Amino acid sequence: MTLPSLAALAIIVYFAFLFLTLIYRSRVMNGPWLFLLRSFFPNWRFFHRVGHVPVLFVRYCDKTAGWQPWQCLTPRARRNLLQLFHNPAINLALANQNLVDHLSADIQALPDDKDSRQLVTYKLVLRLARYYLQPISMQQDISEFQIALQLIPPFEIETAALAAESTILTSPAIAW
Repeated sequence: MTLPSLAALAIIVYFAFLFLTLIYRSRVMNGPWLFLLRSFFPNWRFFHRVGHVPVLFVRYCDKTAGWQPWQCLTPRARRNLLQLFHNPAINLALANQNLVDHLSADIQALPDDKDSRQLVTYKLVLRLARYYLQPISMQQDISEFQIALQLIPPFEIETAALAAESTILTSPAIAW
């Protein structure tokens, strides 16, 4: 076989494999060791179907002005050509969204008798919210804050507002 025909055969085999994986479902791998190692792997769930995206909202209580409105913590990143080569801010935003995705998956897999506040991902998302509120706390006197996790259709993230019917988690008020 010549090199071009060998490359064409490899491409055909590759697409046949992809087609077979779409038809035949494999079982999901679960286990305590895979659970501990999942922080090293991104969340690839977006490949099997388009669905609602978990979005994190936060609000805080100013000691003088009271509770502020909910703010979305996952705004759309602005891109430019230079970010093709160096984009640490977008990589950080993707890692944060991956954490929110893991929290959403953990909440959905949680048995009814368990509390979501005991999850490690919940505690990490609380730290993420504190990190985002840190610059605001230097200008205002924050006493408490709250987070909410909502599932939003993929093309409505830009105009997302907190709605009770699609909220899967609202935390109690947490002292600053």
